[in-house]
Amino acid sequence: MRLLVLDLDGTLWDHEDASRLTPPYEFHGDYLVDAYGEELHLFPGVREFLEWASESFLLSIASWNIEEKVRPILEGFGLWDYFLFPKIEGHPNKADMIRRTIEELESIGYTIDDVIYVDDRAIHVDKIKRELPDVDFIHMWVDVKSFEELKQLLEKLD
Repeated sequence: MRLLVLDLDGTLWDHEDASRLTPPYEFHGDYLVDAYGEELHLFPGVREFLEWASESFLLSIASWNIEEKVRPILEGFGLWDYFLFPKIEGHPNKADMIRRTIEELESIGYTIDDVIYVDDRAIHVDKIKRELPDVDFIHMWVDVKSFEELKQLLEKLD
């Protein structure tokens, strides 16, 4: 199976640190407003992309965030159930998050043949490549400019 691991802030949505938002969240389609009026918007095409990707990949998350703040956002948008063993943790060690996700998936019988990591920032890539050299990295908004382009790139990698 192929595993697609996604970052959240700046990748799935336009907010740079969703952990700074304050519940309760008010949801309006593809954006939310927090208790202080701050907004977070899903990027265009996220829902369609996740629906498509869930047919071909196991999906997970590696996000430097606080799960208690961010999980309700994913649930409120109806996106939480796309992800297996998501890691939303208050530290930047994405290599460790990805490694543990692979181990958890393998512990329930999946064979992971390929891992692709998508993030809007490349700051974690060197450490990931040192610890998990076979992980492929796609730099969101640099290698691809939209979720439609991400889908096209992933289809080519198939």
